[in-house]
Amino acid sequence: MNMVEVILNWDRLIHKGVRSSDYEDIGNVIGMDTEYLTLMMGRHEFRIPKTAVQGFNGSEVFLKIPALEVYKHQVKT
Repeated sequence: MNMVEVILNWDRLIHKGVRSSDYEDIGNVIGMDTEYLTLMMGRHEFRIPKTAVQGFNGSEVFLKIPALEVYKHQVKT
């Protein structure tokens, strides 16, 4: 992983790719609110707590959690 910065401007993450702690591609950030990022991977939507974000390197968001844990945050439709 390249240099990862602390996130001060969360809006910069919109439309950026996301990787889990085990470097799996988790999709893209499509929105957020004060506590959660909303991610889209294919047809699946996830709401990930911002506390699970490790950092941002300017092009990708890195999570502190592995891919299997991300799936626990899938939005049920």
